[in-house]
Parts: sequence; C-alpha cells; structure tokens
Amino acid sequence: MSSKKCSCCCDESKKVIIGEYVCYCNHVTEQDIINAINNGATTVEKVIEVTGAMKNSNCAVNNPKGTCCYSDIVYVFNKHNK
Repeated sequence: MSSKKCSCCCDESKKVIIGEYVCYCNHVTEQDIINAINNGATTVEKVIEVTGAMKNSNCAVNNPKGTCCYSDIVYVFNKHNK
C-alpha cells in the first residue's frame, strides 16, 4: 500500500462510515470508485488518479468526519475489488 495520503491524514483505526461521498473534497462517490475498478483500476492509487479523489484536499473542513478519506477509499476499493 502506498504512503500517499492527504495532508490532514486521519487515524486509520477509526471506524469507516461511508456517507454521500467517499471523498467530500472532490465529490467522489462509492459508485465512482466502482466504475474506476470496472474500467481497469487495479490499485488504490489508480482509483485516486482516475476519480480525482484527494486532489486539493481539505478534509478537516469538507469531510463530515473531519478526517482524511484515504482509509475510506481503501475500504471501498477492497470491498469491490474482486
């Protein structure tokens, strides 16, 4: 797993709760991540590249959890990557 995370990275021990968006800063949904996987994204890093997640992130303000979305992206990727 890559160490690429946003500047306000969270404590990865926190429970993952997916809301309206997985990445609130760039309005990336779980369906966007599923689409990226279905279109050939084979790594979390590729999903981030394809969806635009985590670009210009300000998670502490935009994410209702007040934390980085990286662990949520990983969770959704693992959930749907078969």
